[in-house]
Amino acid sequence: MKKCIEPLWESKSDYQIFTLLARRLGVEQKYTEGNSDIDWARKFFEISDLAKLVTWDEFDRKGYYIVNVPDDYRSTPALRWFAEGRACDTPDPSNPKRLTNKAHELGTDSGKIEFVSTSLQRLGSDDEERLPMPRYLPSWEGHRSAAATTYPLQLISPHPRFSFHTHYDKHASWLDEIPVHRIHKNCYWWWPARIHPEDASARGIRNGDIVKLFNDRAAVLCIAVVTERVRQGVVHSYASSAKYDPLEPGNPNSVDRGGCVAMLTPARMMSKNVAGMAVNSCLIDILQWAD
Repeated sequence: MKKCIEPLWESKSDYQIFTLLARRLGVEQKYTEGNSDIDWARKFFEISDLAKLVTWDEFDRKGYYIVNVPDDYRSTPALRWFAEGRACDTPDPSNPKRLTNKAHELGTDSGKIEFVSTSLQRLGSDDEERLPMPRYLPSWEGHRSAAATTYPLQLISPHPRFSFHTHYDKHASWLDEIPVHRIHKNCYWWWPARIHPEDASARGIRNGDIVKLFNDRAAVLCIAVVTERVRQGVVHSYASSAKYDPLEPGNPNSVDRGGCVAMLTPARMMSKNVAGMAVNSCLIDILQWAD
């Protein structure tokens, strides 16, 4: 049986690792200010509202605290106030009319639901992908685009259930033991990529195989989860791996085995004047990787 040897740093927290580096660089005191990772945790606890509800000793002993819903809690569903003709009563600081004499209106120029955006008309946007009136636009990187002849699979990479963005992945190692988060094989915790049985069969891929997801931007190793829960032609892999582990450290073109599928997605914005991420329009292909 292959023996798994855990590197020394795998059992240490980020703070402990950085403290060791600071010690080697001769700046440990400046970095730690004389505090351990637990000392810093207690300092943050003491300046938080949680200190009003539970003592540090109790919190440290139990490891968590459940904040119950207050008895006087009042539900404020989004936009019900507008449907019922009332002033905005939801905690929405981005609504410019909230707490004004127009609080009963929506945040649009007209104060109503708009099928043609008067604000875009007023601003005179030159953004061809964000016109005042909704219309169909084919994806810049979809099944009907030219890239589909080379990369026929559509990668869908949403936020995961067990961590948000990259928070906690590789900061709480017990998450690795959740099978839908990472899967253990050959002494390594791999990031899952879900693929339809027809697509897998056409590429000689079996459930549990290590596979390479790739396009012109990058190549990432994952573990295949063959399932009919994704449709044919689509690959599903969560966007939030916090582990970048290139097979060739220092080589920017190296294959990554940590699961950073975000490297496969485009860096472009949603449109010329909209600074949102365009991560869910991404074409790739998959190959079996010799493991």
